[in-house]
Amino acid sequence: MSILEDPTNYIVQYSEKTKYSCILLGVSLLLVLLFFISPLSVSSGSWSSWITKIIVVGMLLGTSAILFNAVKPIIDTKGIIETDLFPDLKYNFFITAGFILMILVLAIVVLRL
Repeated sequence: MSILEDPTNYIVQYSEKTKYSCILLGVSLLLVLLFFISPLSVSSGSWSSWITKIIVVGMLLGTSAILFNAVKPIIDTKGIIETDLFPDLKYNFFITAGFILMILVLAIVVLRL
């Protein structure tokens, strides 16, 4: 069944696929605040800093992967972006794609800290 035939089913699947992305993103942002910005920050050249960076970047990449898998059916459906039949679905796609890009930029920033 296509998204065009049953957009409600896609919305339910989207919700199921993104269920844990918010928790994963929240934990990774908390780790960024604790270990890179706060007075508890680890020294930038130590091995614990690299381990923390790897964990945070892994969590951010995992969040991006979850969100990408959630919007992949829209990418795979030919013509859905071009039509005006489902403006909310198209809007949700562009918001999620922008959010994925912001998460990836944050991962790059964490690697450079």
